[in-house]
Amino acid sequence: MSDGHPSLSIGPCKTGFIELDFENMPTVFGLGVGTLPDYVGSDDYTVGVAPFFRYTFKGQERYIQLIANEFTVNILNNDKFRFGPLFNYRFGRDDDVDDELVSRMEEIEDTVEAGAFADILWVNASEKRQRFILGARIYQDIGDESDGFRANLNARYWYPIAKPVDLGITAGVFYQDDDYSNHYFGVNAKNVGTSGLPFFTADGGFNEYYAMVGLNVYLSKNWLLSCGIRGSIISGDPADSPLVDQQGDSTQWVGGIGIGYIMR
Repeated sequence: MSDGHPSLSIGPCKTGFIELDFENMPTVFGLGVGTLPDYVGSDDYTVGVAPFFRYTFKGQERYIQLIANEFTVNILNNDKFRFGPLFNYRFGRDDDVDDELVSRMEEIEDTVEAGAFADILWVNASEKRQRFILGARIYQDIGDESDGFRANLNARYWYPIAKPVDLGITAGVFYQDDDYSNHYFGVNAKNVGTSGLPFFTADGGFNEYYAMVGLNVYLSKNWLLSCGIRGSIISGDPADSPLVDQQGDSTQWVGGIGIGYIMR
């Protein structure tokens, strides 16, 4: 396990809660809270709360981690590469969303996704808080909801701008297949309900591009405060969906703050 300072950022909301992203973090637990869209593509916002923990095995790089509704296991004992399975609880869309027409559509049930993640790290040997990471994630619905597939590519850079403060910059893109895209952004006879929205078929593709800026403030040896803001653009067919183009907004914002306790 590295002896550098940990990094924690409040990051993208992919499933209905705030996502926390750990870098170089030993055993830790905490809570994050933030504001996020009512549903993906909405122009109404709500508040989400996310517990998290990470346990790094003593003397190893292997860890288990829960970030809000996503659970990952790094099975590699390597300071350059990370790889392992992931499980994600994917929240649906119910009838209590603020938009009057979208709330009249048939509800989308919560589901479970399974997949894998991989990271490649470049760490400054003389300053371990300075690091660059390339990452990838794949998600397959196994809860018989969309039966769809999605994937993420991302790049993250961390740099200490002061002794107690790290700056993090992230950029990434999401891809989704036709089943996933049409399930969450399409309008058809099965899901239109009484909304009166025009029918629309959403094909898959690269559907979201995002960037994020975060700050980590080390309050003490054991306490860490993190804040961040993420902006994204929904693109492709999902951007033309009535749920986004007519009732929502293709520009999405997530912002939040988290507090973590580091066990040393």
